[in-house]
Amino acid sequence: MIQWKAEFLSAGGLIALLAAISLQGGAQAAEGASGYQINLLYTGEAWDNTMGGLRRGFSYMNNADVQLRVDAAKAWGVKGGKAVIEGFYANGISTGNTWVGALDQQSPIDTAAGKPMTKLYQAYYEQQFGHTAVLVGKYDLETEFSNTKPMSLFLSKNLTWNTALDQSGTMPNNGTIGPGNYPYTPLAVRVRQSFNDQWSLALAVANAASDDPKNLANNGAYFSPVYGAMIISEVDYTPVRYTKVMVGLWDVTSKLPAFGAKTPSGNQKYVYGEQGGYVGGETRLYAQEGRRGLDSFFTLGLSTPMTTNVSSSFNGGLTYTGLLDARPTDKMGVSFNINMASSYYKNSKIAQGSRFNSQEYSYEITYRAKLNDYVTVQPDAQYIVNPNFTPSLKNDLLVGLHFEIGNFFDL
Repeated sequence: MIQWKAEFLSAGGLIALLAAISLQGGAQAAEGASGYQINLLYTGEAWDNTMGGLRRGFSYMNNADVQLRVDAAKAWGVKGGKAVIEGFYANGISTGNTWVGALDQQSPIDTAAGKPMTKLYQAYYEQQFGHTAVLVGKYDLETEFSNTKPMSLFLSKNLTWNTALDQSGTMPNNGTIGPGNYPYTPLAVRVRQSFNDQWSLALAVANAASDDPKNLANNGAYFSPVYGAMIISEVDYTPVRYTKVMVGLWDVTSKLPAFGAKTPSGNQKYVYGEQGGYVGGETRLYAQEGRRGLDSFFTLGLSTPMTTNVSSSFNGGLTYTGLLDARPTDKMGVSFNINMASSYYKNSKIAQGSRFNSQEYSYEITYRAKLNDYVTVQPDAQYIVNPNFTPSLKNDLLVGLHFEIGNFFDL
């Protein structure tokens, strides 16, 4: 196996770099806009698994994130460019793996690592060339693909992305390789072409294993023919504000185990490649003054069934911005998700003598309120039916409080 490992910045190195840039940017800011902006963000979550799942219990997770944004035109005189460097520390506690046991995590900061993690999360440069934008570096594919704005309100991973895509490229006992999102972000090249104000096309090619799959706490890139590449493309149509239609295709070229398949000698059969696609969108159903109004969204994801546990997923929901006159920027949302087990995965489990449910359902209700420029709070409740397709796990009710302290600062 051909292997290449590139070490990136340590946590101390990242902080030192940001501090140095901050001093430089601060000196420039005294004379005018420097083009440097830093975001310091602390996220905390208190969860109580009140019933069902793996077991009842309480947990507290946190994430400290530092992001530096550079406007290349202001900072370096390069028109149409921007750079991002971002790192985080997470305390390693996993609400999903400890208490719930569902397919996907119920929190955007749950690393599922089971130990503290310090990661270089994103480090990329993007340059605009007319109607074409090229991005190169380490970045989160979830921020741009299979994504709608109303989805961003919710905390459950089932409801903030496409579960069929999120479960792609998973190798049992060998680490998670696809699909290139938090916390394991890959090196990638992304090209976005805008044809007019309504139509655009994005294509990204990334390494399918963001880090050494057997040492996921590392900061680096890992290339090999076994783990392959993640290729994803999406066409977006945005006819009016608050309305978007998206269609995407993806392919993980990794070597993956085929569920329930054996070689003539009786060993596990492996195949190269797992493919899928998705369609989704958002639209405003009811508009009030300003940004207030009711929005809806949905995403349908599909995946080839031989190498994945989820062959299809469907989510949807409603979000209301400014439901209360006194709080015009607050957001309230309700959503649902359905995960369908692949027939190959189901049959392999039954052949092993396991009982099995073919669907997992999840529901979420949440309310997000920005108390001031620095503090945001978000109470949340999630109900999960048939966690991880496992009949022995009772339906789960999880309630919690998500909060954020932080803001962007010009340097």
